[in-house]
Amino acid sequence: MLAYASPFLLLASVPLFFVFVGAAGPLLTIGLLLLALIGSEAISARGHVPRPAGSTQLYQLLPMIYVVAQLAVTLWAIATAAHASVLGFISLVFAIGVTTGVFGILCAHELVHGKGRLSHAFGTLMLTAMCYRHFRVAHIYGHHRYAGTARDCATARMGESFYAFLLRTVSGQWWEAWQHEQIRVRRSNESVLANRVFGDGAVMLAIFVLLYLAGGWRGPVFLLSESAVGVIVLELFNYIAHYGLVRRVDARGRTEPFGEAHSWNSSNVIANTIIFNMGRHSDHHKRPSISYEELRYLSSAPELPAGYAGSILLAAIPPLWRRVMDPAVRALDSSRA
Repeated sequence: MLAYASPFLLLASVPLFFVFVGAAGPLLTIGLLLLALIGSEAISARGHVPRPAGSTQLYQLLPMIYVVAQLAVTLWAIATAAHASVLGFISLVFAIGVTTGVFGILCAHELVHGKGRLSHAFGTLMLTAMCYRHFRVAHIYGHHRYAGTARDCATARMGESFYAFLLRTVSGQWWEAWQHEQIRVRRSNESVLANRVFGDGAVMLAIFVLLYLAGGWRGPVFLLSESAVGVIVLELFNYIAHYGLVRRVDARGRTEPFGEAHSWNSSNVIANTIIFNMGRHSDHHKRPSISYEELRYLSSAPELPAGYAGSILLAAIPPLWRRVMDPAVRALDSSRA
């Protein structure tokens, strides 16, 4: 289980750098994260890992513990930012936003896929800290059902820039969650107010009001700002994970089942321990209920040419991204013809 310690160490570096380095110190956490991911991808360490010792229940504790740690550091950052300089405020926004958007959302993602109310509660708690509670509905009932099709707003289309995708997916996932909840409450004869999107809005409004009453405008602005950073990082993951990959439709109008070729992967063993094995994305989609430590390396699944961290950096510059990825998509399509 110590193999998955990196997220905890990087999170702990945020307050440590702020105290011992200064206002800009937390930005070093982002640099360390990129260095760790890009450096590990440069090491030839691809393939299978031994089946981990211990039960799945023990491994499920790690995301829960991380959620508690992330929330504690976020609350510390909100309190600290209330009296920090402009530079300190901005550096904390980006450091908390990036750790939330990488590790926090990965833990939330793992937990909302998990079994039991406790797992779901911790996952929802983490999503609350990034103002993205509806993700638990849109991801499970939308993305996992329709990934690789035009119906999925979290699948990036061939030639679509990240910035166009971001606008489409953020609004689309909210609408998808709303529609799913409307159908659910009608079928169960519940009140319209039982729609979880209403509840999500009420919870977030209450949190913003409490933060304002506790310390003025900086608290709500900090939460909203770091959440925006976290959501952008999350959607960068979504963008690179399925870019240009399409499930084919046969002559009868039937969509092919989700297969290994419908997600981009990163099979580097070291890098995957930093991101809770999310680089084994094809296996996650094929077996969404499987815990992160048991996700398998699939040798036939397509690989991101630059790994996850490198691909995220490329995605931020659309011409470079298309120059690398569009030929890769075409080559994959040709191999499947």
